[in-house]
Amino acid sequence: MVSDAADGPGDRADRTGDRPDAAARTGSPLVDRWLALDRGWQALVLGLAVVAAHVAGQVAGVF
Repeated sequence: MVSDAADGPGDRADRTGDRPDAAARTGSPLVDRWLALDRGWQALVLGLAVVAAHVAGQVAGVF
């Protein structure tokens, strides 16, 4: 599996199914950084956030 960081500057926008880089700027730096992440990293971060929320809920006695 090849990371998006290894691609050339014009390669990402030419492939179908990828998000456009410069055309989809949202104005929010956090959102722009999130959208720039590879989908695998997004899945990892979301999974860790779910686990952290579950642990926090168990500590608080909610779950």
